[in-house]
Amino acid sequence: MSFADEWTTSGTDPAAGMRLNGWQAEHGTSKDAPLPDLDISTAALRGLSKETGTLHGRMTTALTNLEQAHTGLTTVTKGFACTAELKKVCSSWEDRLRDVRNECERLQTAFTKAAEAHDNNEDDTKQEMSSLSSKPSWHEDRPKSPITNFS
Repeated sequence: MSFADEWTTSGTDPAAGMRLNGWQAEHGTSKDAPLPDLDISTAALRGLSKETGTLHGRMTTALTNLEQAHTGLTTVTKGFACTAELKKVCSSWEDRLRDVRNECERLQTAFTKAAEAHDNNEDDTKQEMSSLSSKPSWHEDRPKSPITNFS
C-alpha cells in the first residue's frame, strides 16, 4: 500500500494506519496486527552502561596481565626460533584486547547518553501534547473572511 493510499484510507478503515517502511510485512506480521509501543527502559540502558564499564575494566586488567606475562620474553627465549612468532602473537592479542576495551568505552558512553536522553521523555511528551490539545483548532483561531458566509 502506498503512502497516499494508506493516508487516504486511514480515516475510513480503523485497522489501517501509518506503518513504518512496511515493517510488518518484512517481519511476517499481519497488517491488522497492532504495532507494539516503543518501550525504552532507562534502567536497562544504565544497566548496559554499567556492564560495558565492567567489561572495559576487565580488558584493561587483561592487557596488564598480558604485558606482565611477556616481560623479559626476548631475554628468556634468546636464540630460539619461536621468539619472533611469540612477539607477533602477543602483539595480536594486545591489539584485539585494546579494540574490545575501546568499543566497551564507546558503548558505555552511548548507553549513558541514551538513558539521559530518554529520562522524562514520556512525561515531556504528555505535557507537550496536552498543551497542544488545549489550544484552539486551526479553524477556530483563523481570521474571519471579510466576505459574508465565507470562512
